Amino acid sequence: MVKLIKVLFFATLIVPNLAIADKAQVLVFAAASTKNALDAAIREYNTHKKTEILPVYGSSATLAKQIELGAPADIFLSANVPWVDHLVNKGIIEATNTRNILKNRLVLITNDQTRPKIDNLKSTDFSKLLEDEKIAMGMVSSVPAGIYSKQALVHLNQWNAISSQVVQADNVRTALQYLLSENVVFAMVYESDAKLFPELKVLGIFEDFTHDPIIYPASLVNSESPEANLFFEYLADPKTLKVFEKYGFLITSGN
Repeated sequence: MVKLIKVLFFATLIVPNLAIADKAQVLVFAAASTKNALDAAIREYNTHKKTEILPVYGSSATLAKQIELGAPADIFLSANVPWVDHLVNKGIIEATNTRNILKNRLVLITNDQTRPKIDNLKSTDFSKLLEDEKIAMGMVSSVPAGIYSKQALVHLNQWNAISSQVVQADNVRTALQYLLSENVVFAMVYESDAKLFPELKVLGIFEDFTHDPIIYPASLVNSESPEANLFFEYLADPKTLKVFEKYGFLITSGN
């Protein structure tokens, strides 16, 4: 009973419109970049299962910290490996209960359709590209998309020149909103995010060697829940991964 009260309290805290349900529930903490794809996967799951899957979206960093503080997540779908490793090292997640299921690519996008595509970002002078404009990305100290973005710009020797023009967001979807609302002209986001908005233009794709691998591990936090175990297996199923693929994600070689 105490555990149930804790679950309902914390779920209500993060998802204010969450209603108390009679059927079994699985609370999934997931990186903001997975929202559209995971929502679709959940809809498919709900067609043949009675369990209620409750997704909570945010920055992988924020979600990991909440889990560390006792948030009752059953499953954690992170946008990078280090935050999962952090929870493994804390003894919150068993290393054997983690699977790398998805990959992604980092892209440079704009809301200005008149700008030409860039064939080779390695030879791009970002100071000349941006001029006086701003570029949005996730927080470079903690948000995976921001970490990858800074790594890429450092690798290309561009970070120092444009760091003062960077607008940092609490997650990658917020960075997209800055672009959609025309508060900035450029952003660095995942390829899967860019594909959701045809009004935005992908100028170029950062090569994989410019940043750490963009890997999405799925982790079973609450291994005692039969319902969580079932949904965890569902996430790693090849048919489910095809759903994510439709939304621009890449499937890891192990799946």
